Amino acid sequence: MRAFVLCAGRGERLRPYTDYLPKPLLPVQGKPLLSIILENLIAQGFHIIGLNAWHLKEKILAFAEAFRRNHPGTHLRIFVEPELLGTCGAMRYASSFFTEPTLVINGDILTNFPFRVVYEAFFRQRQPCLMFCHRRAGLNRVRVREGRVVGFGEDSPEGYAYTGIQVVSPEWVRGLPPERELVPAYERLIARGLFPGAFVAAGFYWQDIGTPETYRQALEDLRSGVMVPFAPGP
Repeated sequence: MRAFVLCAGRGERLRPYTDYLPKPLLPVQGKPLLSIILENLIAQGFHIIGLNAWHLKEKILAFAEAFRRNHPGTHLRIFVEPELLGTCGAMRYASSFFTEPTLVINGDILTNFPFRVVYEAFFRQRQPCLMFCHRRAGLNRVRVREGRVVGFGEDSPEGYAYTGIQVVSPEWVRGLPPERELVPAYERLIARGLFPGAFVAAGFYWQDIGTPETYRQALEDLRSGVMVPFAPGP
């Protein structure tokens, strides 16, 4: 199985930490967050993994080289972007990697939800794209109807929050419009009648480490035992 981890962003809301480290390399219990994500992916059966890099790319490349040495059974492919391309721009740039359905995850996500469950749901729903959503107050901007994402808007009690995890088919990647970021690109596809599927779950830990406050909260959750960092294997 294939996965692609988005690691290129500047992480501006996390400055000054991200002046020195890319956000996916911030330490979590003594190891980079990216290491936790990758080891979790491997435990779930994902052994072909792509990464993109731009901000402080030399640090991502050095991390990847060390990770390869310690995980010889995993194929790790790095796509260094010529400029910061955004989520959809990154997938278009790395389109040669997306030769089969691929799990895509933001590199700043800490969760104990089994990635393989999302991947397997993709095949059951038979949509060209499957977005993993849940409820999170303040972030419920995704509109879902009858198992499909039908739009995006303001935070709403009826909405859902996108987890930063999705599964995309090669056809979906090839058909991405020129917008760089996910929401405008997917809005354009939805306007054309091309709807991402929605996989909705609850009862798991999830934290977007996007600000100093959420980073500190994630570290506290780990210390207190609220978050168990590794999902069980298949």
